[in-house]
Amino acid sequence: MTGAAVAGEPLYGAPLTLPNTTYAADPLAIRVDETYYLYPTTLDTAVEGWSSTDFVIWNYEGIVWGPAPPGAWNYGGICAPDILPYEGQYYMYYNSAGGIGVAVADAPTGPFVDVYDHPLVNGFFTIDPDVFVDEDGSIYMYHTCSAPFGSIAVSRMADPVTMSGTWQRLFSPGIINWEGFLVEGPWMIKHDGVYYLMYSGNQTIYPFYAIGYATADEPLGPFTKYENNPILGVDWAHDFWGPGHNSVVNDADGRMWMFYHTKVAPQTGWEREVRINQVAFNAEDQLFVVLDDDTTPADDDTTPDDDSTPSDDDTTPVDDDATPDDDDTTPVDDDTTPSDDDTTPVDDDSTSPDDDTLGDDDSEPGDDDNDDEKGGCGC
Repeated sequence: MTGAAVAGEPLYGAPLTLPNTTYAADPLAIRVDETYYLYPTTLDTAVEGWSSTDFVIWNYEGIVWGPAPPGAWNYGGICAPDILPYEGQYYMYYNSAGGIGVAVADAPTGPFVDVYDHPLVNGFFTIDPDVFVDEDGSIYMYHTCSAPFGSIAVSRMADPVTMSGTWQRLFSPGIINWEGFLVEGPWMIKHDGVYYLMYSGNQTIYPFYAIGYATADEPLGPFTKYENNPILGVDWAHDFWGPGHNSVVNDADGRMWMFYHTKVAPQTGWEREVRINQVAFNAEDQLFVVLDDDTTPADDDTTPDDDSTPSDDDTTPVDDDATPDDDDTTPVDDDTTPSDDDTTPVDDDSTSPDDDTLGDDDSEPGDDDNDDEKGGCGC
């Protein structure tokens, strides 16, 4: 899934090898039991599917939806499908001709059959559906709309095939920042009661296409864009161009895997390929893309923080070693050296006993014994 890399260099997911196609974009992935199903944009008139149990070997499942009859509203322009497993059935949402259609199947491999002979959602530049079911059972469709630039919007749903009310715009592109004139490809994640709405900015034909996110306390917003966006973008030094239009799937252990596409070359164009990287939350509940070997961002390794490098690769360092005064950002006075420079001093040394409440290596003087504190420096 990831290629070998020199220490310290990012481990971007390697492009997937998908039988029967040389082109894939806008990847949508779901997990059913121990099998992952992938539905990217490939054909102009149909949706194809692939399956895998290990993210490496992908089996071609054939055409799972389409094509529609010539002359139908949804004949051509098919892209960016979304799949919602719901009460034993599978609902597919897809783009066509500026509208969003819906089809249903009894299995993830289809065949998916259209529910209506018209769009579920109609309107100019209404694309990129992501249907999200909240913990209380409420259903929302996040999508891209024109208002007037490509913006992220949301619509309520009464059930998987029925819209409820009108859509509302959530946020628009920054225009003078990395997003350019377009934000699209929404994907919702809920974590510890907070709604994380991932999205892509700029345009997919350019190498500057990138992934960011915004957060809210309610599914309808208001959303605030993450100040350090994008969380994944172009990397010229590693021939990594235009990552975007992602989906996220959880594995059986609860880890989150992001499927996304990148350009095959930096020149303007539509040729893209699918990759996978893990995403996770750090100690501050910020969403990030895991680009190193430590796929669980925590101090969970067997190598203590005792090396000569100022920091290891853990995002939550802990003073867990036998070397005094190391450079952990959460120091603990766990050594036998008196008067060390930990920021949370503890009276643990062999200097003459204190008879005050501050301890002889506290940052403030005040004991009345014969130790050598001068001005509280503990030296």
